[in-house]
Amino acid sequence: MELFDDPIWQMSLGERAAMEGLLSALKPALAIEVGTAEGACLRRIAEHAGEVHSFDLVTPSVGDLPDHVHLHTGDSHELLPQVLERFAAEGRIVDFVLVDGDHSADGVRRDIEALLASPAIADSVIVMHDIANELVREGVDAVPYGAFAKVAHVDLDFVAGYLGRDRFHGELWGGLGLVIVDSARPAYGSGPSAQTDRHHGGELLAIARDVLLQRPAEGLTPGYDPRARRLADAYLRIDALGRRIIELEAAPAGRPGEPAHTPERRADEPDGALEHRVAALAAEVEHHRALVGRLMASPSWRVTAPLRAAKRAVTMLRHRDRA
Repeated sequence: MELFDDPIWQMSLGERAAMEGLLSALKPALAIEVGTAEGACLRRIAEHAGEVHSFDLVTPSVGDLPDHVHLHTGDSHELLPQVLERFAAEGRIVDFVLVDGDHSADGVRRDIEALLASPAIADSVIVMHDIANELVREGVDAVPYGAFAKVAHVDLDFVAGYLGRDRFHGELWGGLGLVIVDSARPAYGSGPSAQTDRHHGGELLAIARDVLLQRPAEGLTPGYDPRARRLADAYLRIDALGRRIIELEAAPAGRPGEPAHTPERRADEPDGALEHRVAALAAEVEHHRALVGRLMASPSWRVTAPLRAAKRAVTMLRHRDRA
């Protein structure tokens, strides 16, 4: 199935199936996507929707798109409220929204609150991606859903996320959250919309991660601290990404009189694609810097600082004695 064979789509197979099921059932006349990326999910939304508006910080390299798809390049925190205001003035209702753009806690919160505050979000379904990620979850949890009477149901574990093992070792990603908006919902007497009777999936994954990462790695001494390994890996990745960005920015742009392509720029690459790749690498740099910041700021890291210092001192003494 094309749904499961798409090599570009960054969602898991379960997330794809959930998205396809919602879109197939809703058949939205008007849809919004926050976070275009490479356009894989956008194409599935466009397959079912009558009109789609997709927002991304940089111009995406998505090739040809149907005429009913409209791309908006820039900060979603500025552009999204403007488009929503226009829809509201025209009396239009947005049937479906995917929030998968700014992955900072404040950024996610601002996007969701802008949606819920708009009259254009009335009988709508909102889906949030990467709900298992701790920063995203922090932002989603900060939204005052109870302040919006039209919010009928909030399920922030609609589809479970995952604990990274290879590419994002020890990090929490994926998962879908669901918000159902019903303008006919009574303002009083309807009860709370958010589910609070269970531990959320990201919370349980975080517990599992902390337990797993505290175990000594195979072939290492019992004093091994996996957080130190994650810090070292993050610093190495930041350095590698920085060098890659410099290489890409120095690559010829393929203008008239220059070679048709270079090892850094494919001949069939559309205009703006190189810039998009540089922006994506820069975003990953910021992601790893944020990871370093979270590790360094964690209470457990600060509490165990004296132990690490003592271990380093003992190691230096041993090396000196051997010398």
